[in-house]
Amino acid sequence: MLPCLWGIPGSCGFLFASALLVTFLSQVVDALNEEYHAGHCAEHRTALWRQPKRSIRRASGSHVQVVVGVHTQHVLNTTTELRDMTSEYTGLLGVGTAHDGKPQFQARVVFDTGSTNLWVASVLCKHYPCTTEATRRFYDPQKSISQEPFLGGGSSLAGRDLDIMFGTGELKGPLHVDTYRVGPMVVKKQPFAMIREMNGEVFSSFPFEGILGLGFRSLSFSGIDPFFDRVIEQKLLSTNEFAFYLNADASQPSALLWGGVDEELYEPPIRMFPVIQAHYWALELVDLRHGNQSLLSKTSSAQRAKRLIVDSGTTYFTAPSGLFEAIMSRIPEAPCDSVERYTPLVYVLRSAGGALFELSVTQRTYMIGNGLGLICRPAFMRLDVNKKYGPALILGEVFMRHFFTVFSRGSGKLEEAKVGIARARLGAQPQVDTNVESLSNTENHVMGSRVVRREKA
Repeated sequence: MLPCLWGIPGSCGFLFASALLVTFLSQVVDALNEEYHAGHCAEHRTALWRQPKRSIRRASGSHVQVVVGVHTQHVLNTTTELRDMTSEYTGLLGVGTAHDGKPQFQARVVFDTGSTNLWVASVLCKHYPCTTEATRRFYDPQKSISQEPFLGGGSSLAGRDLDIMFGTGELKGPLHVDTYRVGPMVVKKQPFAMIREMNGEVFSSFPFEGILGLGFRSLSFSGIDPFFDRVIEQKLLSTNEFAFYLNADASQPSALLWGGVDEELYEPPIRMFPVIQAHYWALELVDLRHGNQSLLSKTSSAQRAKRLIVDSGTTYFTAPSGLFEAIMSRIPEAPCDSVERYTPLVYVLRSAGGALFELSVTQRTYMIGNGLGLICRPAFMRLDVNKKYGPALILGEVFMRHFFTVFSRGSGKLEEAKVGIARARLGAQPQVDTNVESLSNTENHVMGSRVVRREKA
């Protein structure tokens, strides 16, 4: 009970009313400092297919990667359906131009906000896991009327193979230039790498035909123009953004929306947060709490995580060493019926206007069951992000299955980049165009796996 002012009658009620007013005004100020998505709709929908699931082996502590793609010659918005592949969501990407004007090769690619460059399976790939039958239908520059050699303005990469390590796997291949397509969207003169070699068992578990990255230029090989930068330059979208709806129900389609959102897929509002370092899609992390306890308060200033990266190319939540152990000790593996009492993890984020927002993630999101659904374990893995861009935590696919995410580039300037977050409508069915030729006749032509990415020192 509030004390009275020196016995003045009515002062208790006055103080109580004043306290309520202060609280109300504080909430109003925070609301004014928050930014919300305008809600403009994606207009075009392109269907993609779910690939057959296979068992996938992961290296302990590995960082799992997924990828993205887009294209257009007209000002339009696009929705591309994605399919879950035991935590992999793949979409259809057209590469090159055949003599009939159609894509020379249609590849199933992983869509990754945590990388920037593009890789496509090509006729150069002659050895396992590529097969003779698969290679015949891969990208062939000699059959594309829109292909060009990569000159790169004198870049040292011209004529040389890129050699990229993805944790337990490796991709090699030369750079080339051609047209990229998703549905009616067309991106011309896009540099990408033609896969010549896929080394490692990492490529043995699911049909893998390419990667399309949606990160920033600083992530790119030698500053090669990123895919979405070309989308912006060629003015292919009315609004320079894309959004993910990853369906928690693996039997239902997911969607990658271009140029807008679909209000049927999320619970409004979509809160927008500024990207504080345009390398990854990184937001400012003010605190991480479990119950009333701050998990960041006990770390030194140098080790304290200050960034939260939203990455469609990582399966799980991640945390750096030290913090990872602190989290795991609080949410241990247990029978699934006993984790219902686990306390939410709260990520405290800062908006562009300085307002703080508590992003609450419950155990229904951060705990995952085994095959029988009897034992649940934390969907966390340890990952130390390069010091230049960390320490940082990552929100991956498991998070994105429960939260609708928007990646906005504004006019294209780095300082205008933002990420929008809203709770997903679980069980929603994205409206996607399925009146497209199925790829079921090709689903066994190439083997692949989730692409495992590790940070460079």
